[in-house]
Amino acid sequence: MKVICNRGALLEALLLAGSAVVTRTPKPVIQCVKLEAKDNELTVSATDMELSIRCRDSQVQVEAPGETLVMAERLSAIVRESIDDTLSIEVEGESATIKGQDSKFKLFTQPTDAFPPIPDYEGDADFTVSGGLIRSLINQTIFAAAKASTRYAFHGVMFNAKGKHLTLVSTDAHRLALARGELTGPVAGKEMLKAIVPVKALQIVEKLVSNPEDPVQFQLRENQIIAHTPSATLTSTLIEGQFPPYEDVIPKESNRKMTASRADLLSAVRRTALMATEESKGIRMAFSKSGLVISGSSHDAGEAVVNFPCKFDGDDLEIGFNPSYFIDVLKVVNADEVTLELSAFNRPAVLKAGPDFLYVIMPVQLPC
Repeated sequence: MKVICNRGALLEALLLAGSAVVTRTPKPVIQCVKLEAKDNELTVSATDMELSIRCRDSQVQVEAPGETLVMAERLSAIVRESIDDTLSIEVEGESATIKGQDSKFKLFTQPTDAFPPIPDYEGDADFTVSGGLIRSLINQTIFAAAKASTRYAFHGVMFNAKGKHLTLVSTDAHRLALARGELTGPVAGKEMLKAIVPVKALQIVEKLVSNPEDPVQFQLRENQIIAHTPSATLTSTLIEGQFPPYEDVIPKESNRKMTASRADLLSAVRRTALMATEESKGIRMAFSKSGLVISGSSHDAGEAVVNFPCKFDGDDLEIGFNPSYFIDVLKVVNADEVTLELSAFNRPAVLKAGPDFLYVIMPVQLPC
């Protein structure tokens, strides 16, 4: 095998594939990337046994087709630190030689037949969505997935594809984020497709999208999801378990409603949160016709009070929230204006940003 590569394109492929490389494992083979050169294309593949990535680099000149297995961390470091625009990779026997204008590195290789098989993308997509939209939907939901929970299903994001629409939902039992978008065509051959996709896989799907106009094609298999773009393919094991009936969690009625600028509300909550601590449990929000007063306090540091002008309809209400839950969502929604619908101090609130995003947040009990 011998290829001449554009260094920048090769590094991009190695970094993306490296997202699936395990650095500490008793199986050295999954610390490697597999390089396959043929048809004027270099394919870089990696897997951690649950998640696999195959990146296609077409900015290469294949002088001799072939394949090899090399340590991912070493190869990435060599390519990253190189000062050359192009690099050559040549494999002979049990070693690969990487040459630049003034450098030469020799890496030992491993037999390619030891590398775990990676499913390829074949056939038609079950559903397709534009790259920009799937990146936006992921960004607006992934943050609300559980970081630690005994309910394994909470560690992923629910994909629900039906008709011409895709809905993503995540929750950690204290909050729930839901974002909708339109598919480029109807779901193929089925009325509805559902799957719980791991957070790690979705973080990488965001990276796969280099052009927001490019389509991202998805296939669902028995226990896997495959995401395919013009330059890369990701395969991930799905999360097993029962996702909660999220429709039942979303309040159907409210008798109070606040409307405000997203950016201004984010600033007000952030400033108040400077004086909120784990001990104080959260921030206090006091709604009235004259606006919103947000306050937070700490026995050790002091207190903060922010008077926030907003439009509010309904009776006065005082309620407590975890400020982080507000900050997280206000950072990722795309709308300039948001609404907050409330019913009582001990009932969940619903934050909405346009017709295709909503966020349910449970209140916290504050000390008197």
